[in-house]
Amino acid sequence: MSNNIQQAHDNLYAALNVMLAGDPAPMHDVWSDSDDSTFGGPFGGTSKGAKAIRDDFTLQANLNLGGNLVANDVTIVEGSDIGYSFCTEVGTDHRMTGELGNLVHRATNIFRLEDGTWKLIHHHTDASGV
Repeated sequence: MSNNIQQAHDNLYAALNVMLAGDPAPMHDVWSDSDDSTFGGPFGGTSKGAKAIRDDFTLQANLNLGGNLVANDVTIVEGSDIGYSFCTEVGTDHRMTGELGNLVHRATNIFRLEDGTWKLIHHHTDASGV
């Protein structure tokens, strides 16, 4: 259970690392079950709705990219029922060629308080060379 945005943010980045190792379940847990959730990842394209987003993260987990991801320079803003984190994601993962590569993304994460738990309703990353 995420009692504040910082904890929800930390849970998200822990889940992303588990997903890179091939297990999408923790990513599914941090997301809202709502149809108004949105995702725009570093591979391009967008997904809308809990089912589409879960399907995207299951596909990504199945790539078994490995590596790790750390959130740096984190800004947290928390309201009474909505809030966000903005950060730089830094890490490594395996490319489709199998080679290990570095990554640097800007990321925006929007959370909404749902039944007492902060759930992710929007995640956007871009590799725009921070």
